[in-house]
Amino acid sequence: MPTPVPLIAASEIPPGEGREVVAAGRIFAVFNVEGTFEVLDGICPHAGGPLGKGTLNGGTVTCPWHGWQFDVTSGQHCLNDTLCQQHFPAEVRDGQVTVLLEETPPAS
Repeated sequence: MPTPVPLIAASEIPPGEGREVVAAGRIFAVFNVEGTFEVLDGICPHAGGPLGKGTLNGGTVTCPWHGWQFDVTSGQHCLNDTLCQQHFPAEVRDGQVTVLLEETPPAS
């Protein structure tokens, strides 16, 4: 069963902006796209750049390190169909942007 993980107050991310958030042992990139919150894995697969610190233009984030671009609603790379950044279901609960994470079974 998915576990809700609060990330950041929705009021801290104005429309058209993103933030880098560390929670549950991960780095997330949280974006406000016209009032809808989208969450991606925050580490760019190219060279580990901080996607949450990238520039958001509409629904596309550009990594600040080398310019790789991703659709924040799906995680899809904008030029290469074989690359897709992990996208997390998000909602606002009690004013907090929250993601649902699948529980990982304990290592045996």
